[in-house]
Amino acid sequence: MVGNRRGEASRAVLLEAGKDAFSQQRYGEVSIVDLARSLGVAAGSISYHFGGKRGFYLAVLELAAEEFWGDLLAMRGPAVDRLAQGVDKLLDRAAQQPGSFEALIADVADAEVRQIRDRHRQRIAAALAMEITGTESTPVFRAAISGCLSFIEGIVLHWMRTEEITREQVRDLVLANVFGSVLGALRVDPQIELTQRVMDAAMSESPLLSLFLGPQAVPNPVESME
Repeated sequence: MVGNRRGEASRAVLLEAGKDAFSQQRYGEVSIVDLARSLGVAAGSISYHFGGKRGFYLAVLELAAEEFWGDLLAMRGPAVDRLAQGVDKLLDRAAQQPGSFEALIADVADAEVRQIRDRHRQRIAAALAMEITGTESTPVFRAAISGCLSFIEGIVLHWMRTEEITREQVRDLVLANVFGSVLGALRVDPQIELTQRVMDAAMSESPLLSLFLGPQAVPNPVESME
């Protein structure tokens, strides 16, 4: 048991170091020998735990995706608040771990990386559908969510690569697109039903609604009661 704990601890240390390395350098630029030397371990320890550099790289990307998922699960509060928190956490990870983030989003030519990305993407899409509709929802809604996630990935990559717009603008565009995607799906497919908590949250969040409806289109709670 002691040996297992030590092995797990050693593996965790290597993964954290790999996360830092692959976040700042491309795959071909990372030297396993140099990385092991910086940690004071034998280079063979990486092969022992991960089967080599390739396995190590994939394990680091899997860790990055799992950590983001863990962040999402830990969020608390109303639906709209958690949506905003989730966007902020995504932008934090994009800024702090740019290499890992870009590899997961943009390296679609790599089948194994794409498999990791798709698995976690499907999990997030399913969670969003369940949060918003209470079920797996309809094909139209699932397509809308998939397109929304593609938009989010694309605009965050654009922000990372060009810095032409601010983080706040990226955040507002993402939130507006989520609301817009849901609204568009509702118009196309009348069978979609939103959960009551989502409807209540949306109607109470005028600033968020105004991102895509415009301030003049947001109902005044007082007027709606008259």
